[in-house]
Amino acid sequence: MRTKLVWLLGMALLAGCAGSRSDKGEAPATESRVGGMEHLDESFDPATLNDPEYPIKPKSQKASSPLLSQTRRTEQADTTEQQLLGYRVQILQTEDAEEARKVQKEAILDLDAEVYLIYDNPYYKLRVGDFRTRYEAEQFLEKVIRRGYSAAWIVRTKINPPEQKQ
Repeated sequence: MRTKLVWLLGMALLAGCAGSRSDKGEAPATESRVGGMEHLDESFDPATLNDPEYPIKPKSQKASSPLLSQTRRTEQADTTEQQLLGYRVQILQTEDAEEARKVQKEAILDLDAEVYLIYDNPYYKLRVGDFRTRYEAEQFLEKVIRRGYSAAWIVRTKINPPEQKQ
């Protein structure tokens, strides 16, 4: 008898805790009703966005005047279309965006090279530098490992051409 009472109270408690849904006659914009059942529109895929890489210039290339800064931005826009095949050092691959941004900030301060944060679904990849030869990338990789990025490796990818010295 006592077991039945506990069981009935438990069922009543579960029934009372169950959420109730009130239909106001109109479904949200992301839902559609087919045959009395709800279907969510899941057609959006963020992987199809193909976000561009946003390079971060090294500390030594800071602009001294707003006019010079504007000129460099224009030159950067021109060079992104002229990418060529080369090497970068990848220092991190993670699914955690917050971790990627944290390590990116540290890398900007630690390494004197451009730092690229790339999202390749589902991973955030941190890559450093623009090297035309594998040898240059290997030299930089040794420096990166000495700075504490022991899991770093070299990747062959499109790079920005080196700036022309005038």
